[in-house]
Amino acid sequence: MVDIFEILGMILTAFFLIVLLILLIAIILILYSVRTRKVLFPGFILFVLDFLYYPLKILTEKIGLKKGYIDMISNDMRNFINYKELSKIPFEDRILLLPQCLRKRDCPAILDSMEGFKCKNCGRCGVGDLITFCDERNIRVFIVPGGSFVKKVIKLSRPKAIIGVGCHIELREASLVLDYLKIPGRGISLEKDGCIETKVNYEKIKKALIINEN
Repeated sequence: MVDIFEILGMILTAFFLIVLLILLIAIILILYSVRTRKVLFPGFILFVLDFLYYPLKILTEKIGLKKGYIDMISNDMRNFINYKELSKIPFEDRILLLPQCLRKRDCPAILDSMEGFKCKNCGRCGVGDLITFCDERNIRVFIVPGGSFVKKVIKLSRPKAIIGVGCHIELREASLVLDYLKIPGRGISLEKDGCIETKVNYEKIKKALIINEN
């Protein structure tokens, strides 16, 4: 008589070996992409990163890689995958989401309950110049006070594409929402994160905003 527990053990062992093989292939592809700047099978890599997110997150931190490394790779893969679709979206159908932590401590911006912080273009940070850049191209800008506010902005503005700025973890979480809504997005990581006076490369944001098919 066949032992049911023996069969279950064989199935679990086979499953574990398959997952291990998939993980090994994904790691090889990621290392290749990082070293050569050429991305092979981005959809497969992204699937593995999402499916094994927490084990990979723990593993990378245990071996000494910086915190948020898996989130960073995940964001890079999504940016690569979404590039072509994003390039087809007219500027007026795109929005830019900025975190309120980019503001200076003495920022005079006033919080609007529907549209987030309203920039006064005071010159204390680079946000005002960025908004001018967007206004010239009919790209709407929202400075959001928190992640929960993003859903309100999306419902209000109904964009066809979103460019967002944030830390690696926030960008990954937001990208999962955009995947569900089927909205192409592009994430720009903060160079210095935190709760206030964070830093970002504004030129990177501008380049992301004007991605097109040409």
